[in-house]
Amino acid sequence: MNHLDITNMPNLPFDVQESLNQLRINLGFSGAEIKTIMITSSTPNEGKSFVAINLWKMMANVGSRVLLIDTDLRNSDMRTKYRFQNENGILGIEHYLSGKIELFDTIYETNYQNGYIIPVSTNIVDPTTLLESNRFKVMLEQCKSRFDYIIVDTPPLGSVADALNIAKHCDGTLLVIRSGEVPRKVVNDSVSLLRRTEVPLLGVVLNRVDTSKRGSNYGYYYRYGYYSNYGYGNGKSDKKKPK
Repeated sequence: MNHLDITNMPNLPFDVQESLNQLRINLGFSGAEIKTIMITSSTPNEGKSFVAINLWKMMANVGSRVLLIDTDLRNSDMRTKYRFQNENGILGIEHYLSGKIELFDTIYETNYQNGYIIPVSTNIVDPTTLLESNRFKVMLEQCKSRFDYIIVDTPPLGSVADALNIAKHCDGTLLVIRSGEVPRKVVNDSVSLLRRTEVPLLGVVLNRVDTSKRGSNYGYYYRYGYYSNYGYGNGKSDKKKPK
C-alpha cells in the first residue's frame, strides 16, 4: 500500500482536544450501523476539514481502522495545509474516479497508525460527473468492508450540489457551523437540504466559539451538540447561537 506523511498537524489546546474527543465518543453511540460519516458545512471557511481530519486522527489513535476521504474536488486545500508528503508524488481520488488507477492505488496509509487517507491531489473545476459515477459508489462499498469508520469531507452545501450527491452514499452527516458568522436561515436551509437526502443528521459541531475571555491562547474551541427542532446544542449557556 502507498504511504504518505502528514507533517503539519496542529497541536491542539486541551479544551479543543476534549471537545473533539467528546464528539468521537458521541458518534460511537449513534449506532453500530453508522460507519460512513459525511462532514459538511453551509458555507466555506467554517472549519469542516479541520473537524474531519482531527476526528479521523482521534479515531485512529484509539485503535479504530479509519479512512478519511477528501471529496472537495473543486477547492481542497487539505493536501497543502497539512503538508501531505510522498516521495513518488500523490495520486488522488480524481485519478481513481476518472478510471486512471485502481482504488488500492489511491488509498494511502499514513504516519498515524490505523489512519488511512484518499486525498485530492488536483482540484477540478467541475467534478459532478465523477462524483455521480458508479466508481464513487463502488469506492465506498469496497471501503466499508475494510475500515471501521469512513470520514467523508465534502464541499459546503451552499456552494454546489456535490455534498447532496455524496450524502446518499453515507450512513449519517455532521454539519459544522461557525459560531456568530452564519445566519440562522442559512443553517436551517442546510438542514432542510440534508433532510431531503433521508440520511440521518447526526448532529452539529458549533465551531470557533470565542473563549478569549477565559484566557485561552487559542481563542476558539469546538463543541458538539445534537440538532433538534431547529435549536442548537444542549442548552448550556456558553454555546452561542448563530445570528
